[in-house]
Amino acid sequence: MKCKVSKICGGCSYLNESMEEQKQKKKVMVQNLIDQYHLKLKIDHIFMTEKDIAYRNKVIVGFAKEKGIIYSGLYAAHSHRVCHSENCFMHPKIVNEIIQEITKMMQSMKIELYNEKTGTGLLRHVLIRYAHKTEEIMVVFVTSQKIFPSRKNMVNALRQKFPQIRTIVQNINPRKTSIVLQDESIVLYGHGYITDELCGMKISFGFDSFYQIHSEQCEVLYDLAKRKLHLQKNETVLDTYCGTGTIGLSLADSCKKVMGVERNDEAVFYAKKNARQNKVNNIQFVQMDSTEFMKEAKKHHTYFDAIVLDPPRQGTTKAFIENACALNPKRILYISCDPKTLMRDLCQFRKVGYVANKIDLVDMFPRTTHCECVVLMTKKL
Repeated sequence: MKCKVSKICGGCSYLNESMEEQKQKKKVMVQNLIDQYHLKLKIDHIFMTEKDIAYRNKVIVGFAKEKGIIYSGLYAAHSHRVCHSENCFMHPKIVNEIIQEITKMMQSMKIELYNEKTGTGLLRHVLIRYAHKTEEIMVVFVTSQKIFPSRKNMVNALRQKFPQIRTIVQNINPRKTSIVLQDESIVLYGHGYITDELCGMKISFGFDSFYQIHSEQCEVLYDLAKRKLHLQKNETVLDTYCGTGTIGLSLADSCKKVMGVERNDEAVFYAKKNARQNKVNNIQFVQMDSTEFMKEAKKHHTYFDAIVLDPPRQGTTKAFIENACALNPKRILYISCDPKTLMRDLCQFRKVGYVANKIDLVDMFPRTTHCECVVLMTKKL
């Protein structure tokens, strides 16, 4: 496969590596970190995927202009420069088609691009979310202000050409920041969310809700988590950093009760919706920071047989680890999208008495240097 900007944008560093080469590089990367942090961990299984292109279910593109012509693309690595890229191999075909159509419409409707230096202009980004099983699509226009000339025409044109688009949202971001999304949004069409199918369940999510980037590998990941936890029908589970509740919901049929904790209010809204629409009655969700919840749980001596954490890339906190281990759970399952912060946190878990001897890798990000890691910890005897 040939991509003119692959070396610039960094979104597919392993574009021309074979599956075996990717597997070995990821294994070496994780093993080097294990050695660096002096952990006694054996890499057990590496779950690669056959679907290693067109897998990204979330895409954010920026826009730029050259000789009066607007073009779209991903940002170059470690920069704010838009790479002129079309038909990205990592995006589903229809997502590329929608991006191209929006780019053309912006040119014909004379929509002004946002200028980071001056703070002028309207359109900052377009975010697209795609449900692989149901083929439902969400389009989000990120603008610098509420006033959006031609938005009605753009919405109607997109709906007519792409009936798969179930909702269109405008997110208003007036701040001088590299953060893409802000709190204020307007639903221009549809209900503001889309619904996918995952592990046999209907899962709805909004534009700012966390949802694993590779839907098929996500099912592999959750199946692995379930097998490693080996839950009993009388056990209780705490699912922290739970997002829209997908991990907890996938575990609910194997245990007595699940408690999900998530800071993002939109994610908690959809987690509760997902529980209702799948008729899962033994799960409860709390909107709260996971570390703060863990402190309260320790204060009130709340017991859980198993604790699951799937934190963002920066990992968890020292306070989370200390308070989680003080609850004395039988098992702690750590799912991580950044092996480096995982190793750092595993060292901290070891200090307070919880250790692991195996680590599994799930290739959630094919053609890139990233991988997902899963580790089951138990109390050191």
